[in-house]
Amino acid sequence: MKSETEITADTASTVTATESTPFVRGFRQCMTWLHTWGGLWAGWVLFVIFLTGTLGVFDDPITRWMKPEQPPAAEVISTGTERAQAVRLAQTYLQQAMPRGEFWGIELPGEFDSAVGVFWQEDEESELQQARLDPVTGEALDKTIGRETEGGHHFVHMHFEFHAGEAGIWLVGFFTMVMLAALVSGVVIHKRIFKDFFTFRPKKGQRSWLDAHNVASVLTLPFQFMIVYTGLVIFYTLYMPAGIFAHYSSKEVYFSQLLSRPAPRAETHIEAQVVSLDQLLLTTETRLDRPASFVSVTHPGDSSASVRVFGLVDAVESEQYLLPPGGGSVIFDGISGAILDVQLPGEHRGGGAQAVQRVMGTLHMARFGGDTIRWLYFLCGLAGAVMIATGSILFMVKRRQKALNEFGAQTRRIYRLIETLNVAVIAGLCIACIAYLWGNRLIPVGIEDRSYWEIATFFAVWLAALLHASIRPVASAWVEQLSLAALLCLALPLLNGLTTGQQVWTYGLQGDWARAGVELTVIGLGLLLAIMANKARSMAPAAFPQKAAAPVPAAYRNGILMRVLAATLGGYAAASGLAMLLPLVLPMARAEAVLASTLLSFVAYTGVIIWVFSVQAPKRAWQGAFFLAAGCTLTLFASTMPGGM
Repeated sequence: MKSETEITADTASTVTATESTPFVRGFRQCMTWLHTWGGLWAGWVLFVIFLTGTLGVFDDPITRWMKPEQPPAAEVISTGTERAQAVRLAQTYLQQAMPRGEFWGIELPGEFDSAVGVFWQEDEESELQQARLDPVTGEALDKTIGRETEGGHHFVHMHFEFHAGEAGIWLVGFFTMVMLAALVSGVVIHKRIFKDFFTFRPKKGQRSWLDAHNVASVLTLPFQFMIVYTGLVIFYTLYMPAGIFAHYSSKEVYFSQLLSRPAPRAETHIEAQVVSLDQLLLTTETRLDRPASFVSVTHPGDSSASVRVFGLVDAVESEQYLLPPGGGSVIFDGISGAILDVQLPGEHRGGGAQAVQRVMGTLHMARFGGDTIRWLYFLCGLAGAVMIATGSILFMVKRRQKALNEFGAQTRRIYRLIETLNVAVIAGLCIACIAYLWGNRLIPVGIEDRSYWEIATFFAVWLAALLHASIRPVASAWVEQLSLAALLCLALPLLNGLTTGQQVWTYGLQGDWARAGVELTVIGLGLLLAIMANKARSMAPAAFPQKAAAPVPAAYRNGILMRVLAATLGGYAAASGLAMLLPLVLPMARAEAVLASTLLSFVAYTGVIIWVFSVQAPKRAWQGAFFLAAGCTLTLFASTMPGGM
């Protein structure tokens, strides 16, 4: 029976027998296991996150392409009086739609949409409702004008929450942490990181797949670390709330202190009418010396109502800085109209920690540098998707050369499942993404819940790709799905011309480069997919070897399970304990210290994961994670006692 170290060494092809010490060999072997298996099981979800996030970089141009009835540029209402009238009409509509509830929102017309957007929510659990109004008459616009669609925002929602709300955000966060650990472990096991930056050997089987994986990884390594870590800290209050709740009664109280704003008021359940919002808008524009862009009302119809009017963010100015100056805002009492708070344009609150968090949000969302940065993110995102895809494929290329029999009698079936998921997730997702654009042109314009049917088309096509991959031979499934994705991409401009009469050259003649860019990019991706389909046609996978390795002992699998649980649960507990404890010793205001500690806790979480997979005995991994978490918690508890810290 093989030992844990011997079994791990079978998968550690990059680890040589000439390592200097047994500890170094064992450490590299554990990192190889973490990188290989963590990357495999998380790889499918991460590929979805990366590909949809890459497409989401251009969500606004995609949305414009998916609304062919709208002119290239909308006529924007230009005076404060016109904006006040639009807000007055929107308030009348909202009072009729929902006179009392949780939230009202009014989005003023912008450069690409001349309509007024209104939003309302009855309570925290209900779905957000919305409509588009004529800014002059206040009438709800016909759905056939500017067809109802989620547009490019569908890819953004898939990227960060899979259209599953808070549960989806948690799922994305979990796999993002796995990727952060996989990146660190990949650097540890990569002994020729600079040489592999320049190395690619085509037509060499496994070596070619490994080269492709290494080149894509090394080329964009700084980008991958940045995009993964910043993706976590954007949702820090959801992923790591322990520090906040250890020092504050609620997130609302924490934010009011961090940002020096009035604390949120609890609903009184006493009926009261919201003040005229048009007057508040004019007051805001005078105080901020710029046009308003959005009005939000919390608890409309209740005596606790408050109103916040946001100033328009200067698009050119905001793309020049990593710390955007912002458009400012004014908060009012929703019943009396009294001013409660004024944040001037360019005024930053929350200290250095909040500035760092805002910079990270700007970095993640590519809200700086204009089109140059967006295209750079697009290319790096594609490289990240290639890195993940080649890693998943490389796993099965290796197993076809040397099956390790990790799952005993079920190994062949699980290998087949892995290959099916590789095809369905990598090629099938490409089909689903382009099918979403096809659905935009083929689904009737005026039907109810049209945006829902577009999204349903995306998931239905993706499910069909999974079924196809499960019944077809692996080699045939790759060729057929990549070919279909290429065909749909290359035929999209033809479909657009037949259904709307619009073409790439007409977009160019109108100076509408956003829509033209969407079609040209789709054509380019179609050509790339066609090349990949042709390569797949000549790369039939080898048969699994008849003689497999000895079955992996149950003790080894149990040890791995213990490590996974220690890394996931123990690591989270330890990181949470650190987030609770550090604010007591950091030399800054308490709210800012909580934010700084929470940002650092993600780094600590990654460190615990790496440590758990580096110790020799799984029991020690549990013990270390437990004592670290317990130590932080007990120290925090002791500090709250009389005479404590």
